[in-house]
Amino acid sequence: MKIIILAAGRGERLMPLTRNTPKPLLDVGNGSTLLEEQIESVRSSGVIDEIVLVLGYLADQVEAKMKLYRAMGVKIRTIFNPFYQVSNNLMSLWLAKHVLQEDDVMVTNGDNIFAADVFRGLAEENGDGITLSVCLKREFSYDDMKVTLADGQVVRVSKEIESEDAQAESPGLALVRGVRARQVFHDHLETLARDDENIGRFWLETFNHLYHKGVTVKPWIFDATNRWQEVDFHLDVSKARTLLATKLGTATAPEDPDTPIAASN
Repeated sequence: MKIIILAAGRGERLMPLTRNTPKPLLDVGNGSTLLEEQIESVRSSGVIDEIVLVLGYLADQVEAKMKLYRAMGVKIRTIFNPFYQVSNNLMSLWLAKHVLQEDDVMVTNGDNIFAADVFRGLAEENGDGITLSVCLKREFSYDDMKVTLADGQVVRVSKEIESEDAQAESPGLALVRGVRARQVFHDHLETLARDDENIGRFWLETFNHLYHKGVTVKPWIFDATNRWQEVDFHLDVSKARTLLATKLGTATAPEDPDTPIAASN
């Protein structure tokens, strides 16, 4: 199984930290970058054989870091999205669509930190088909990627869903398993990419298209407490450092969550 990590964006909401450093290489504590934490969780899961990174902003810095991992025997390849400045990550995933024809895949965002057992659980608890991981919630913020569920299916995924209509949040982690499911996902991704209106949309829009075309997307419900952290805003960097410090058994997190976090090159 492979995992596609979509990491082409500029990380503008993390400026000035990302002015000269791509978001994947931000220091999230203990001298480790966001991408290194992702890679270590993927490796520790024991269910993923290859990492495929879709890069854009300051890609050369990330590629230089990947040379070190390749030297260690980690199977990693990169795909460059030359349109990262004018597109969202739906186009990044489209550029990696050929990976769906090679093997079963997981897909996630480049700003996610998951515990290794999340990857393992998603792989071991789901068979062939298209599966989206979700976290059940009662309260949502405006920026949450909200999810509506019905009859054991994912119905809609969008930040624009009204909070009272949502049942879950999507952390942006999916599994596409089996030859038929991979072809279906590939074809729907291709259809979306051919519509100019989708250039600026999230890759999770694919699941809305699948539902409207009668394709079942199964939700995989997991408890995200201390097992998932998105790094999208400045405060998220501090939250990630707290989570990783607990996991790694290091010193306590920074006292002031608004203290700027140094970037790592």
